[in-house]
Amino acid sequence: MTTALCFISIASMVTQNCMFNNLCKKELHTKEHTYLFNTATYLFCIVLFGLFLFRETLSLYTAGLGLLFGVVTAMSNFYKMRSLSSGPMHITLLITTSSMMIPTLSGLFFGERFRLYQLLLMFALIGFIYLSLEKGEATKKVNRKWLLYCLLAFLCQGSIGVMQKVHQSSPYKAESNGFLFVAFLCSFVYSGIRAKKVMTKGCFTKKHWCYAIVCGLCTYGMNFLNLRLSGLLPSQLFFPLINGSAIVISSLCSVLLFHETLSKKQQIGLWGGIICLILICMVP
Repeated sequence: MTTALCFISIASMVTQNCMFNNLCKKELHTKEHTYLFNTATYLFCIVLFGLFLFRETLSLYTAGLGLLFGVVTAMSNFYKMRSLSSGPMHITLLITTSSMMIPTLSGLFFGERFRLYQLLLMFALIGFIYLSLEKGEATKKVNRKWLLYCLLAFLCQGSIGVMQKVHQSSPYKAESNGFLFVAFLCSFVYSGIRAKKVMTKGCFTKKHWCYAIVCGLCTYGMNFLNLRLSGLLPSQLFFPLINGSAIVISSLCSVLLFHETLSKKQQIGLWGGIICLILICMVP
């Protein structure tokens, strides 16, 4: 059952990555339009999580952590989408997905084992990321703003993983639906406020609604499953496994579906980084 849940979570993440990339490069050219799209996405998440809310109680602890989780989630998706709008998909995702280092290391605070060679692999991963940033066809339009967005998405996504682990290690872990309902309600309000300038201009088409529904389902699946899996599997296995698998498949999609190209050094950086991610979760 755990294997099936991991597979569904990875599939949801890859689908979201591809849809974000396609939409951001063709449609969402401003910050406000990105926030507007995310507002619609979070609306569907609220509905889905709300369907099961009646089964659970909601503690102050869960509500408070959910509020923080919601703000960070909204910021994470925004920075990730802005990165995709101005940079290559495969390198953007390599950087942002490497955020799994943060929750993986946080496992130390939960009494989980962490070996020296896992730490060395993480430093090697950073080196491969640096190599993938070499100027080439895929990165000719890359600028400092893109890199800043990538780093901010890296920090936000890493923080999300830590908060998932914190909640599922607490006495309130059974309140997962309530936690995510509060989180996405907060994400909805936060993004809605930031999108206020364009909300009444009729710029949200039927196509955008279709994308929002699919992304909402993917976001629901990812968060619903990842929250539970983070409490079932050790950090040094769960986070690299989910993120490593997603970046491998997403990188293949960037080449096959979006026709992105890499120089030889960038290929070494990308695939070397992917191998590091896989090895981190494979070591016993």
